[in-house]
Amino acid sequence: MAEPIPPSAPQEPAQPRWPLILGALTGGFFLVALGLGLGWYLFYRPVVNVAVQLPPPPAPPAPAGPDAAQIKALEDQIEKAKAANRDVEAQIAALKERLRADVCTARNPSGAPPAPGAPSGGQKI
Repeated sequence: MAEPIPPSAPQEPAQPRWPLILGALTGGFFLVALGLGLGWYLFYRPVVNVAVQLPPPPAPPAPAGPDAAQIKALEDQIEKAKAANRDVEAQIAALKERLRADVCTARNPSGAPPAPGAPSGGQKI
C-alpha cells in the first residue's frame, strides 16, 4: 500500500464556500431587482401632471362712448370719398356723352368733332 503522507504542517479546517456563493447570488438578485425597478420607474410609470388652469382674465371695460375726434375724422373721410365719387361719376357721364356723339360712320369716318367742354381722349387712329 501507499505510504501515508506525513503531515508537514498543521492544516486549518477548510472554510465552507456556500456563504460567499449565497452572498453573491443575493447581491446579484438585488442589483437586477434594482435595475428593473429603476427602469420601470423611469419608463413605464404613469406620468401624472396636475396643472390647475387659471380662469381667463376679465374682459377690458367697454369704452364710455365714441370719441368725438374719431367721429369727426370718419365723417371727413366719408365726405372726401363722396366728393371723389361725384367727380368720377361726372367724368363717366362726360365720356358716355362723348361716345354717343363721336361715332364713326361711313359718311363721316373720323367721327364728329368733340364737344368744346369734353376732355380729350388722346389720339384718334
